[in-house]
Amino acid sequence: MARKWNSLFAGVGIAALIAATLACNLSPATTASTAGATSTPGAIPNTVQAMDTPVSPTDTLAPIVHTLTPGDPPGGFESAIRDADTSSVGSQHRANAGENFSVNLFERPFDQSMQTYFPDLDIKNTGLKRNAPWTYVTITLAGQNPQGGLKQAYGLELDINRDGRGDFLILAQSPSTGWSTDGVRVWQDANRDVGGPTPIQADPPPQTGDGYETLLFDAGRGADPDLAWARLSPSDQNSVQIAFKSSLYGDADKFLWGAWAIDPAMVHPDWFDYNDHFTQADAGSPLKELTQYYPLKALYGVDDTCRWAVGFTPTGNEPGICPVPPTPTPIVPGSISGLVFEQINGDLVYHPGNILIPNATVRVRSGGCGSPGGVVTTTTTNGSGKYSVSVQPGTYCVDVSPDPVGYSSKTPPTTVTVPNGTAIHNVNFGYSQYLG
Repeated sequence: MARKWNSLFAGVGIAALIAATLACNLSPATTASTAGATSTPGAIPNTVQAMDTPVSPTDTLAPIVHTLTPGDPPGGFESAIRDADTSSVGSQHRANAGENFSVNLFERPFDQSMQTYFPDLDIKNTGLKRNAPWTYVTITLAGQNPQGGLKQAYGLELDINRDGRGDFLILAQSPSTGWSTDGVRVWQDANRDVGGPTPIQADPPPQTGDGYETLLFDAGRGADPDLAWARLSPSDQNSVQIAFKSSLYGDADKFLWGAWAIDPAMVHPDWFDYNDHFTQADAGSPLKELTQYYPLKALYGVDDTCRWAVGFTPTGNEPGICPVPPTPTPIVPGSISGLVFEQINGDLVYHPGNILIPNATVRVRSGGCGSPGGVVTTTTTNGSGKYSVSVQPGTYCVDVSPDPVGYSSKTPPTTVTVPNGTAIHNVNFGYSQYLG
């Protein structure tokens, strides 16, 4: 484990971690459920105690004793995210979507030279499901490492108060078959500075905060040795499953989350958010169209998703949220109604005393009368010469066919546009006999 996680301490001083741990004054660990608890902006549940000191890979530690192991995740997801798939263009040393440095979205499943595309760094989709006492996350990658297996670090950020600042970071490196805490770490941003002055949005370096500064859990070391686990999915060799206790985030009923796949060399909790730590020029870009930044430079081997909601319906205004499709307008049928009448030496405008024609056939065709389409529906007038027909919103050509009486002149076919749920009245058709 020492070799795997050495990079995680790069840039994070031991003294700084100890100071942050002592300053946060977290409450004792608990595994009791607090279902129904709610969170408010600025109030992050501190339900897990920080480690007294950061764990050194060379420390001699007492054996870890586990008392609670996750089971199989329940079927389906209550929150799911689809990410850009670079597999079709990876051999062209580029990404074609999913990258937007300014809002902390990265699609960089490549080595620094961009000559090697890593399918096991390319997130395709991810989903989350709660099943007390656990929260389960499944991350599906485009494929396995060129050397076989899934060899990167995989995990997620939790934004508990939905303000754009990640509150917890969970990462598992090189998971194996069977649930294990090996290679699994959990951090907290106890001093609330992840994301800098403007969360999600890029802030000009130098980075003003220290990212995820508080280490809560290290491969079973911590106040709760059962806090977080990971494994390869037994049903999909390209998927990683992560389980962590919902007590980590106080069983909050509403929060945001997003997934990560990171080359271990790029795992630096103190660098979050990455677009605050680097400028776009320093980080480079996988998008060939951004000629001033392409190719990758200091930031490589990183793929993340936008964030999605758990426990509520997002409005689309939440920081970092995935695009929210517009709410479709319900389609409500409308109607067309009127009279069919006969008059002598008339003006084809209905007047009291005109003769109303029963059993006349009114025809409705699709499109305007300039180029009418097929017949949508027909109806007949009642004994009082009245008709009414229900139609979907749209434009129609309405006429009477066949003509019910002889005439010298008649009302021509009429174009009628019916808005959603609207009744269009007085679409009348007159027949006039000219008697001199």
